[in-house]
Amino acid sequence: MRTRRLLPQPRRLALAALLAAVGFAVALPARADAIRCRPMWDFSIEVDGSYPKEALFYQSDSRGKYFIDIPACKSGLLLDLFAKKIVAVPRTLVSRVDGGLQVNDGASTGATAYAYSLDGGIIQFQAEDKKVRVVPALQRPPLTGQVSFDDLLADRAEYREGMKLYRPDADAVAVIGKFAKPIEIEAFFATWCPHCKEYMPKFLRVMQDAKNPRIKLTLVGVPKGFSETPGPWKEHNVTGIPTIIVMIDGKEINRMGAGPGPGPEMELAETLKALR
Repeated sequence: MRTRRLLPQPRRLALAALLAAVGFAVALPARADAIRCRPMWDFSIEVDGSYPKEALFYQSDSRGKYFIDIPACKSGLLLDLFAKKIVAVPRTLVSRVDGGLQVNDGASTGATAYAYSLDGGIIQFQAEDKKVRVVPALQRPPLTGQVSFDDLLADRAEYREGMKLYRPDADAVAVIGKFAKPIEIEAFFATWCPHCKEYMPKFLRVMQDAKNPRIKLTLVGVPKGFSETPGPWKEHNVTGIPTIIVMIDGKEINRMGAGPGPGPEMELAETLKALR
């Protein structure tokens, strides 16, 4: 009887698990035709120590193959787990289709190839003159302290994509948008936290859609071990993340996000309705 085993840290070691799976996969010869690729937002591309916004990691519809798009590189990069190498693909053989890419899979013969290493779920290699790492998003150095809405989205592709995909309840968003009193919201979260990665894009989408100029939103990234680290999270007695503190007239009226519950727009709208 099969049992379903949950990973102790969801998705953080997803790439390592993916690579391990190749060990029992049946290797089939590559087809000399186009493959379709879609972005994988659970991974970030580090190039020479920074994370370019436009650099993306793609999963293909051809088993064991992934595409790495780094605009600063002359060629695209096709990661082949079966062949255990990364192959340069001329950009003339890469086209954008349906929100993803189409890559000519028959162009690898005789192309420049790069070796890679795997360490702790991170793929590392050098292509052209650049040092590249494919890093699970939750393993990136965290954003800590106060951060602006725009800077957070510019730095985290997984948050941007999560916002695009979320469809908040329109009636609840309308309640938030029309609330007449000034509201202060302090959101404590962590870019290394799996729950924050799911919750915060939804919350940010609600704030964006509500368009209420009377809401003052403060975003605060917390470090690992924040319970033992001085910071505003200690002053507000934040014990779990994310924690969204809602205040009116300087008085805390609710905390959201740290436990299971309805969508952020539903919980915030119900809180505001009770104050009418």
